[in-house]
Amino acid sequence: MAYDGFMTAAVLSEMKNSLEGSKIEKITQPESDRVVMQLRTVSGRKKLLLDVSPQGSRVQYTEQDFENPQTAPNFCMLLRKHIQGGLIKAARQHGMERLIELDISTINEMGYSQLKRLIVETMGKHSNIVLLDAESGKIIDSIKRISIDVNRVRQILPGVIYEYPPVANLSNNRGYGPTTNSALENGAVLPELAESAPEGIRTFVYVSKDGSPKDFHVFRMPQYLTEYEEKEFSSLCGAMDWFYSRRQSTNRQMQRASDLSRHIDQLTGKYLLKKQRLLEEIKKADGADIYRLKGELLNANLHLAAPGAKKVKVLSYYDGSELEIELDEKISAAKNAQNYYKKYAKLKSSKKEKEAQLKECEADIDYLMSVQAMVQSAKTSEELDDLKDELAAEGFVRQRPEQKKRKKSKPSPRRYKLPSGLEVLVGRNNTENDYITFKLAQKTDWWFHTKDIHGSHVILVCNGVDPSPEDMYGAAEIAAWFSKGRDSQNVPVDYAPARHVKKPSGAKPGMVIFTNNGTVWIDPKDPEASG
Repeated sequence: MAYDGFMTAAVLSEMKNSLEGSKIEKITQPESDRVVMQLRTVSGRKKLLLDVSPQGSRVQYTEQDFENPQTAPNFCMLLRKHIQGGLIKAARQHGMERLIELDISTINEMGYSQLKRLIVETMGKHSNIVLLDAESGKIIDSIKRISIDVNRVRQILPGVIYEYPPVANLSNNRGYGPTTNSALENGAVLPELAESAPEGIRTFVYVSKDGSPKDFHVFRMPQYLTEYEEKEFSSLCGAMDWFYSRRQSTNRQMQRASDLSRHIDQLTGKYLLKKQRLLEEIKKADGADIYRLKGELLNANLHLAAPGAKKVKVLSYYDGSELEIELDEKISAAKNAQNYYKKYAKLKSSKKEKEAQLKECEADIDYLMSVQAMVQSAKTSEELDDLKDELAAEGFVRQRPEQKKRKKSKPSPRRYKLPSGLEVLVGRNNTENDYITFKLAQKTDWWFHTKDIHGSHVILVCNGVDPSPEDMYGAAEIAAWFSKGRDSQNVPVDYAPARHVKKPSGAKPGMVIFTNNGTVWIDPKDPEASG
C-alpha cells in the first residue's frame, strides 16, 4: 500500500488550508478503530476521518456516511469532553513519518484557554490516536492503550509522557515506502508538494479486472499500467474515499460470502452424514427376508422346538439346507415365529420410509450445493441476503429478526447482450432461476445449465427468431461461467427449448427436469470481461 510518509505529507498538504482554523462541532466513533470529526471550516462543513485500522490507517476528509453505535465508546466520550467545540490551531506532520499532529485550542470548565494535541499515528497494525496535554506532554488517553506487557520500550497510557515512535527505516529519510521506491525505480516522477494545495492533488487509483482496488498514489505508477485499469482523480481525499470504500465493500463482501459458504458447508456435511446413516439402515433392512424365512420355517416345525430351548435346527423346504433359528426361551415357539414375522414387517416398512427419507436427503444436499454455487457467483450484499432469505424460506436456517424486517427484493436477474444483440438472462439464486425459466422465458427461448454441475439457469431470449450457433455457444459460455465449473475447461452444458423444461411437483427452487436436450462442451467465459 502506498500510504507512506510522502502520502501523509500529500494528504496534509491538500487539507491544511481548511483544517487550520476549523472548529470541531461534533465527534463520533462509528467503530473501535475509527473516529470522525465534523468540522466547520472556511470552505464549509467537512468530515475528518481518523482511521487506525490495521489495513486502512489514514487521515482524510471523507464524504462517506457512517453508522454510529447507540452508546458512544469511552474514547469518543473523552474526546467530546476535551476537544469538541475547540479550534484546530495547527496541523503538521512529524518529520516525514506517517504521523499527523493537530493542536486544538479549548476552554476548560474554569473558562481558561488550554491547548490539547491530538496525534494520529497511521502505521498499519501499530496505528493509534493519542490525546495529550500540549504543555506537559502527558497522555490524557488513547484509542489503543499500550502497556509494558505489550511494549517494554514505549507505553501509551494515561499520565505517561508521550514519546514519538521510533523513526522508520525509509529511503533517504524522505518518507518513501517500498511502493513509492518501486514506482521511482520504474520511472515515476514525484510531484512537488506545496505546503498547501487547497484545489486538490491529482491522484491515480489502480483497479484489477474484477473491479477490486489495488493501490493509489499522487503520481503514475508504471509497474501497474499493464495489469490494472488506471482511474484519475482531481483530489487525493476524493481518490482515497473511492479506494477505501470499495476496498472495504469488497473485503466485507468476501468475508460475508466466506461466512455463508462455510455455514452451507456445515449444513451439507450434516446432510451427508444423515445420508450415510440412511444408507446403512437401508442395507440392514435389505436383510429382512431372513426373518420372514425363519418365522415361516419355525411355524412349520413347531414340534421340533423343545420348551425352554434357545435354538432349533430346521430343514428348509426351499433348498433343502439346514437352518439354525435362535429362540427366546421365555416364550413359546409359536410366539417366537410371530416375533420373526413382526421384525420382518418392521424392517420392510422401515426400508420404504428410509428410502423416502434418502430421496429427500439427496434433494436437500443437491439444493445446498446449488446455493453454494450461487454464493461463489454473488457480487453484492443484496445477493447474499437474498440467498440467506431463500435458505430460511426452505427451512435450512432460522430467520433472524433483521431478515424478517428486510424488504423482499424483486427478481433482478443478470442481463447480458451477445454480439448479435440477443439478450441472456442469468438467475442470481434458485428463486430467480425459477422466475426466469418459468415466468420470463417464452416458448421460442432456450434454456441452458451445466450438466451435472451446480450453477445458474441461463435463458437465451430469442424474441421469436432462430438463434445462430454463435448465440448458442455464447449462452453456453455464460452458463459455464456462472457455475461450479467456472475454473475448469471443456465444461459440459445442457441446452433445451424452454418449453421442454418442467418443474416436478413439490421440488425445491431451481430443481427442474427437461427433455429434447443437447449438450455442448465449452470453456467458461466471463460476460463482463472486455473483448
